[in-house]
Amino acid sequence: MSHSITFEKRDKVFRIHLNNPKGFNSLTIPQFLKVKELIDQADQDNDTLATLITSSGTFFSVGVNIKSISKMTGKTENYYLSEISSKNMLLVDVMLRHKKLLICALNGPVIGLVASLVCLCDLIYAIDMNKVYMSFPFTAIGLTNECGASASLVARIGLSKALEIICLNKKLSCREMVKLGFLNRVFQFQNIDEFNEYIIAKLNGKLRNLDRKALIENKRLVKQDFRSKVESVVLRESMMGLDKWVANNPQKAFSSFLQSKRESKI
Repeated sequence: MSHSITFEKRDKVFRIHLNNPKGFNSLTIPQFLKVKELIDQADQDNDTLATLITSSGTFFSVGVNIKSISKMTGKTENYYLSEISSKNMLLVDVMLRHKKLLICALNGPVIGLVASLVCLCDLIYAIDMNKVYMSFPFTAIGLTNECGASASLVARIGLSKALEIICLNKKLSCREMVKLGFLNRVFQFQNIDEFNEYIIAKLNGKLRNLDRKALIENKRLVKQDFRSKVESVVLRESMMGLDKWVANNPQKAFSSFLQSKRESKI
């Protein structure tokens, strides 16, 4: 895990980097907790004003590591409450109460639970119009929305579009993300490292001249309603989702997907 998720401080920017390109930056439960710990660490750092999440490879993240999740079958309700539901709520909480600017630099598609977490960020950039999309396949795997997506996606793209994207399992293209105001800016980079370095440099250029206290207070004011809406729905999402985990709905869907991949190789 130590090399699949790394962090560094670059002047005013605390960078968290997903570095498992061969695994399309899928995350196990311990890795999600590592991200949570790093976001907490960044929040307490006195030298930085922004927390930037970057990634590597062709995908920002395909979401949960389905191989590990598919094995979590036949467990008790308390097990899923402890291992999944409560941890989802922890992730949402740490992102919502983050004092500094929380920024995401999308180098490629982002799917599922991680897509829900991206919706909680303050600023979102994309590497290229043709390389980025979002997908929330909860309906396809028999699961309810996770990590506040029921409120955050509506706040970012509107009710009608959010219903279409989530209920019909439709991809949200980068072009639509621009049109709907989801993204702050789309670039035209081919090299991921150059894209990430550019974002870091530009952020530092902006942050050096800003008042720390005012930035933190203004962010809190602007996101106050957003935070309240997400907090009001995340517990309900988690409790409804708990029934789906007990019924093994997502585990079965992931197992079927893995089986079809194995058969396609024969």
